Amino acid sequence: MTVHAYVGGSGIKTVNAAYSSQTCPNPGCGYVHSDNRHGDVFHRRNPYWDCNWQGDVDHVAAMNLLNRIEDHEISRFTPYREVKKILEERFLRANGKPSWSTHRPFGDHRQRCPRYVC
Repeated sequence: MTVHAYVGGSGIKTVNAAYSSQTCPNPGCGYVHSDNRHGDVFHRRNPYWDCNWQGDVDHVAAMNLLNRIEDHEISRFTPYREVKKILEERFLRANGKPSWSTHRPFGDHRQRCPRYVC
């Protein structure tokens, strides 16, 4: 690929691909969760915030990877757990926390709140 990029006059940039197909590409959203991806279909499913973004997971990942080229917080070598933490913090900063204190928007909340009902 490097040779083809060189011959074609293009450049190559490498980015961290962690969670790129599980993160909503909507700039006003950015919700990351494994439930967003079902095989080849991306459907942002979070009952607490309105977005409902849908699409092909490869297209979603490509959009997110394109945005990561200029991301100064997530480098190519950022550990995947740190990437998820950064993405979750960005989502909460952009969308605010839910009004009820028992809700845990990420992590193991399903063990305490079956089917997202707290």
